[in-house]
Amino acid sequence: MSITDTNVNYLIERLRLHLGDFTAPYRYLNEWLETSLLVAVEALMPRWNYKYILSETNQVSRNANHVYAFASPPIIQRGDVWPIVVQASIIIKEGSLENQSWNFAAWRDAEIQYSNLEESRSKDASLRRDIALLENMLPERTKRLAQPRKGHLPGYLGNPYEHD
Repeated sequence: MSITDTNVNYLIERLRLHLGDFTAPYRYLNEWLETSLLVAVEALMPRWNYKYILSETNQVSRNANHVYAFASPPIIQRGDVWPIVVQASIIIKEGSLENQSWNFAAWRDAEIQYSNLEESRSKDASLRRDIALLENMLPERTKRLAQPRKGHLPGYLGNPYEHD
């Protein structure tokens, strides 16, 4: 298996598509999208048991101690692309909501009423959908499918070596 480095620039178009930012002039700069993709890989490292490693030059490489389903290239497996894009989208949307939080307001007087709170709610709902999507794709490592239950083996009930 060859292990080489790659950058995440080829994922920028997928991230733009997911964000709905596909007509020029673009809302987000390529540099910001690339940074969010790198931070997404970094954020997903614990969930993937450090499957991918980031170098100091912001190159992504495969961890030699991890078993992969498919040989490289590509360095990032196709099944891992979508979680990276969704995590990058979450990072961008969280920053966008934080940045625009001072712009959301509602006021009224005797004749006129103004509110842009619905925009805030729709952005928040979009962020929540992405978080739920990521949780469905990659559950937290601490969550288990089932809780272990201790049972007695037949014929060994009351064994002095068996502890409850």
